This record gives sequence, structure tokens and C-alpha cells, in this order.
Amino acid sequence: MHTDLITGATGFIGRHLSERMLREGRKVKLFCRPESEHKLPPISKESAEIVIGDLLNRDSIDKAVHGVERVFHCAGHVLDWGTEETFHSTNVQGTEWLLEAAAERKIKRFIHLSSIAVFGVPSPAYFDDKTPYNPGKDFYSQSKIKSETLVFKYHRDHGLPVVVLRPSIVYGPGSGWVEEPLRLIRQNRMFLIAGGKGTCHPCYIDNLIDAILLASEHPNAVGQGFIVGDNKPISFDEFFNHLAKIVGSKPVKKSIPLTLARIMASLFESTHKRLKLGTRPFLTHTAINMLTTHSTLCMDKIRHELNFEPEVSVEKGMDQIKRWIENLGASAPGEMQGGD
Repeated sequence: MHTDLITGATGFIGRHLSERMLREGRKVKLFCRPESEHKLPPISKESAEIVIGDLLNRDSIDKAVHGVERVFHCAGHVLDWGTEETFHSTNVQGTEWLLEAAAERKIKRFIHLSSIAVFGVPSPAYFDDKTPYNPGKDFYSQSKIKSETLVFKYHRDHGLPVVVLRPSIVYGPGSGWVEEPLRLIRQNRMFLIAGGKGTCHPCYIDNLIDAILLASEHPNAVGQGFIVGDNKPISFDEFFNHLAKIVGSKPVKKSIPLTLARIMASLFESTHKRLKLGTRPFLTHTAINMLTTHSTLCMDKIRHELNFEPEVSVEKGMDQIKRWIENLGASAPGEMQGGD
């Protein structure tokens, strides 16, 4: 049986992917930073080979890639705030070194987790996999465009069999898109931007894992990029109030007008820059762009090319989150164990 490598094994996507693969009896090697090894789930600690390293260390990358057949590249700096250097070093430079090692080892398939952010933040009114890259002002989307470009370059120039997946908003038990809103909802601190009428394109974690595993084996996937999401968009108002209903809280109705939100974001961002604070501002312009954009996502390509159809609807996904919360018992929001 061949061995597969997963980078970003302690992140939300990497953790779920490793658990699924291990439950299916696959041999998995996990690449994670020394300070995050403790976040690995029990099944990973017990059943997977663990390689401690960093995408900024070429020797540890080479060690991780040695002896594997496929690479699932889930690691990345995923935030709406940070320095250009931070995004570049992890998302671009680290990806290039991983691609180099994969090409040298003649890896049979390199699955790269990208994002719909490559089409712009805010998203265009309509976008599909043919939509051109649109580098926004945020460093995250710029870095994901650069990393995608490198992945396809290694396919063209070195014959590396690559697949790029572009998930939308990935959510599920333990995700940042669930835990943080739940904390604010339970504390009665949650608010909407411009009424929460912006378009949310949810992607339940099980749907994404299904797509990843399909793309890792389907012959039509090589050299292609695919948007992955659930069947239909909803508003952020609907998304957050699904969560409120799950925990028995009142609907989230507090809303900040867009103009005021922009003023607040400018104030928070300038303060963080001036004081050189290492934390994320309470509100950023990138977050506002995400939460207020009205757009339509089309994933016809993955349907037609790979015969992929997401099985978990938003309603089913919220039911699974509810069962997860119930299994946690009466734990306080701060006690939830979450993703990145």
C-alpha cells in the first residue's frame, strides 16, 4: 500500500482529511510544525507517520516527501490580516519548495488546496473556473494566485501531475466559520454587516473531503482547477442565524451600516499598523468585502469533468454541527476544540 503525505495536518481541512483517510485504512504521513503537533486528533497520533517540520525548511520538506506517492497540500496562511512577507513565505515560497521536492521524487499526484479568493476579494458578480485571476488588495488572494500559478507551471514544465481545488467558505464542526460566530452569538456580541445580505458560498467539510479524494484518483483531474462548494449560495444572514438556531439563541439582528463598518475597519487597521500589533484587527476591509459581496458561483466544471455532486446540503451540515455541539455537552464556547 502506498503512502500519502498531508501538509497542514493540524488545520481544519488537513485534520478532517487525515481522519477520513486513516479510517479508510490508508497509509498517511502527516507534516506539521512542532508547536502544533499536540492538535492532532487521537487517530492521527496513533496510526499516522508524523514528520515534524515547516514549509520554510527545505530539508524537512524533502524528508516529508520521501517515500510518498501523493501529496495533499492543505497547509497555508489563511487569514484576512497579516504582512505580505508572511503570506508569501508560507503560501508561495513554501509551496514552491514542496513542488520542487515532489517533482524530484516523481510524485504521482499533487493535490493543491487553493481558494475561490483567486477570482477576487470581493468576488465578481459571476465566476466559474474559466474566470481570470483577479488579485485584490489583500495579500491572501494575491498569494493564492501566485501559488496556483506555480502549481500549473510545474505541471507544464516538469510534468508533475497536479490538481487544484478552489473551495469556497469551508465550514463544519470545529471550523473557524462555526466556532467564532458561536462564541459571539452566545455572548450576544454577534452583528451583521449591511444587514447580512451578502452572498455566502458554503462548502461543508465532508463535501470538500469527497472532492479531494475524487480529484486524487480521477484521470480527468490532472492539470485542472476546480471550484468546490455546496449546491446553492445563501446570505450571511441565513448562515449565521442557522448557527444561532442551533444553540437556541435569538436571531442575529444587530447590523452595522456599510459606511460605518468601513470607518471602523480603517480605524482598527491603522491602529494595528501604527502600534505594530501582532493580532488581527476586530474588523478588516477584507472581511467586509467578503461579507457584503453579491455574487454567483458556478461549479459546473467539477460536475461535468469528475461527476462530482456535493452530498451534504446546508441544512444537513447544520444538523451535523448541532449533533457535534450536543456531543460536547454543556461546554462553554471557549472550551470547543477548533480549527485554524
